[in-house]
Amino acid sequence: MRIHRQKRLFQSPEDLLDMVIDVENYPKFISFISSVRILKSETPTPTTKALTVDVAVQYKFVSETFRSLATADRENLCIKIEKSGHGGAVRSLKNIWTFHRLSDGSTQLDFEVDVTLKAAPLQFLVKNKIDSAAHSIMNAFERRANKICPPVGDKSIDLRMI
Repeated sequence: MRIHRQKRLFQSPEDLLDMVIDVENYPKFISFISSVRILKSETPTPTTKALTVDVAVQYKFVSETFRSLATADRENLCIKIEKSGHGGAVRSLKNIWTFHRLSDGSTQLDFEVDVTLKAAPLQFLVKNKIDSAAHSIMNAFERRANKICPPVGDKSIDLRMI
């Protein structure tokens, strides 16, 4: 199941990147994430941060924990998240956040997620919900950004048309 979304946000790319890689705070603003545990944190280069995390997801009667590797690249203003390890219901996960700086200092967010579940019946059930889940996640991050990041940019200009 693949989702691709783009959205203009009125925060700087650096502030948004910092907010997204701050995975420990996800349970505070994403309703279906019950806990996040950082297992390993590395800085392979001065502009790169890599985290191995266990994420516990709970939605209605389904509860699942999966391990992922999140790599934040400040130089290229992107974060890549992939499933790590063998356990859980998730067969594969690839999630990319790319933060494009616009001329007024705001950000064009490019969000991609591609997930495959191990069980075909669960994959079928989730397929119809993945679009609304992606929308919900984007809205949660946008609300969080509006709370904790300083605003930038000019909302009266539609930079997509320039």
